[in-house]
Amino acid sequence: MRIVVGVSPDESGEDAVALGAVLSRLLDAHTTLAYVHPPTIDYPSIGHVDAEWRAFLEERADSTLGAAAASLALEWDITDTDQVVLGAASVGHGLRTIAEEAEASIVVLGPGSRAVDGHIAMGPIAHSLLHGGPSAVALAPEGYRETAPERLARLVVGFQDTPEAAVAVSAAVQAARTRSLPVHLLTVVIRATRIVGSRLGRDPERLVMETLVEHEQEAQRQFMARTDYPLRGTVVQGDTAERAMSRFDWEETDLFVVASSRLGAVRRVFLGDLSHKLIRASAVPAIVLPREVENAEIAEALSR
Repeated sequence: MRIVVGVSPDESGEDAVALGAVLSRLLDAHTTLAYVHPPTIDYPSIGHVDAEWRAFLEERADSTLGAAAASLALEWDITDTDQVVLGAASVGHGLRTIAEEAEASIVVLGPGSRAVDGHIAMGPIAHSLLHGGPSAVALAPEGYRETAPERLARLVVGFQDTPEAAVAVSAAVQAARTRSLPVHLLTVVIRATRIVGSRLGRDPERLVMETLVEHEQEAQRQFMARTDYPLRGTVVQGDTAERAMSRFDWEETDLFVVASSRLGAVRRVFLGDLSHKLIRASAVPAIVLPREVENAEIAEALSR
């Protein structure tokens, strides 16, 4: 299996490298360090500006990739890596091209520039890869370079009673089985709007929410009964994704596994609105899996 890590000469790039190392250990994957820079001009210009620009880009790419490779070797004891440099009009397009040519199963990204301390932020690069790319996309929270564990200890799967969620659970179980890692199903119920006015009290509203939670708990129980791997499940609720996610007992050794929306094309990543909110509220790294025809396909991809 191969993963592509998008590196950059900043702290976001360091967060991506740390998550790449953690995933490489989990999946016994080969790591490709990828650097995408703006395209260069192929014809000479007055004063050789194009040559100087190209030399600057090449020097910066070599320096950034060298630092990333050294970090993997010295801090993580990972030496099974190679390096790719590509000029492209956008970083997202360039990383997608590299991933497709390498037949990579996962592309790893650092947080966007608007990241809140310890959380995931999806910038233009992430949005590009999360809407139509063929590879799973792993997103590191801000500061992961400082908190990344030596190894993951639990996979938490965002769960709804859908075929796409079943694919995500199957992939998580496949990755966890050989290491006997726990897999935990997490269902989030968000209150969309207030159901009644304040003068009428909140009992009817509370009853509706309790019914929804009980329905999701029963869906988890039925799913777990059909699975040959020990699973645990939790249903959390809140007025917002942030409040609901904060009510789960997250650990720094967790990985949040999310399925693509059923609205997306087959074998492509497509992030739905709820998943988008949950990932933004996550304080642990998240991975979004492409939508597949059969559960076995993604499980095989993550285990090869």
